[in-house]
Amino acid sequence: MWLHSLLSPIAKWCRGYADLFFVRWANVRNEWYFYVIVGPLFPLALMMFLKLTGAATDAASGLYVSSGNAVMGMVLGPMQSLCNDLAWARQRNDLEYFASLPVSKLQFTLAFTSVSSIFTIPAVLLTVYAGKWWFGFPVRWNPLVVPVMVVSALSMAGLGVLGGVHARNGHHANIMNNLAMLVVMFLSPVLIPYENLPPVLRLTSKVLPTTYAADAFRAVLAGNTGQAALRPLCILAGFAVVSLYLATQKLDWRTE
Repeated sequence: MWLHSLLSPIAKWCRGYADLFFVRWANVRNEWYFYVIVGPLFPLALMMFLKLTGAATDAASGLYVSSGNAVMGMVLGPMQSLCNDLAWARQRNDLEYFASLPVSKLQFTLAFTSVSSIFTIPAVLLTVYAGKWWFGFPVRWNPLVVPVMVVSALSMAGLGVLGGVHARNGHHANIMNNLAMLVVMFLSPVLIPYENLPPVLRLTSKVLPTTYAADAFRAVLAGNTGQAALRPLCILAGFAVVSLYLATQKLDWRTE
């Protein structure tokens, strides 16, 4: 009896999450080719540019470039998607529909982030294996890749919600997303080693989740399951918790 009373609310919560997931999936299922084809273009073009110009030629620098590009997709993809979706949803008054459903803001945020994260997987895999082929670094996956990808996607979801609810419209949201990409790319060691950053950027990198996502992902690619992977993973999980709290507090919805 006590077990049923414990599991029943959890099952109900999961059903609500699944319903939102499939609602979102139904909206984008006919656009999958856009995400799968266009998603990898920027990271592949950047890797090719760095290789052709001689900025990244060996396995060590290639690992940083490839994993950094993959991490940018894992972190920024869901964040930018949430920002755009919420901005357009507010513009079309779609949030009134979701607010009328018996679901929470956390379920909404997780469902939309989950769908966006799924579409980043092809780009991540293509970026990693293209980098392996071009630069010659080894790839040794381990099971920690799953939690790394999950918490990476959630680590900046709150920022996406914050941008979406404050953007005036969808075009304003696009501008905010571009600014976020510039900040992440230049203020954290995503594409270059931490040691090569100037002192100021070493400080800013410590407050950005992409720093820890890149460290964890590189450790996973190397087959490391020890402290090199677990420490940044735990810090990244902390960013994800704070991000989800921010999302549920700032999402302009009904009073719960």
